[in-house]
Amino acid sequence: MQLELKLREFSKEDAETVATLVGDRDLSRWTSSIPHPYTLQDACDWITRLTADRERQSFAVELKGELVSCMAFWPHDDHSVEVGYWVGKPYWGRGIGSRALQALLASAVFPADKAVVAKVMTGNTGSQKVLLNNGFSFVRDCAINKNGKNVKAKFFVKDNSIC
Repeated sequence: MQLELKLREFSKEDAETVATLVGDRDLSRWTSSIPHPYTLQDACDWITRLTADRERQSFAVELKGELVSCMAFWPHDDHSVEVGYWVGKPYWGRGIGSRALQALLASAVFPADKAVVAKVMTGNTGSQKVLLNNGFSFVRDCAINKNGKNVKAKFFVKDNSIC
């Protein structure tokens, strides 16, 4: 069965759902910038910042009209963009992350002429699978900052400039 996902802008009406999904300890564990606990006010503030951020493009992902995930991209350097994402825990293991990233990469707003990079914590095999399912290659071990500490991670690249 094909998942019908829709990418759209976040709205203030999403705050409660974002707070619920992102407030899950297991989800925040695998992200570099989502704190735990995560409150409704955190969600409201984050959605407000999205509209002011000129570099980061973040999209709500809907499945059957329900917010289930977030996909985002931002400049990594002059020749590449970085992607990041989260999928609400109730939706893990259903292919939503892979399909949503595929939709983001194919969208008209995505810079298709640049290489795409992603950093994933070493133990986050679900996110690593999402990247591999979308044609990314593991390049090297790296680190990401989480709560002021360096955490072991993996660096992936998808080179769209050669397509």
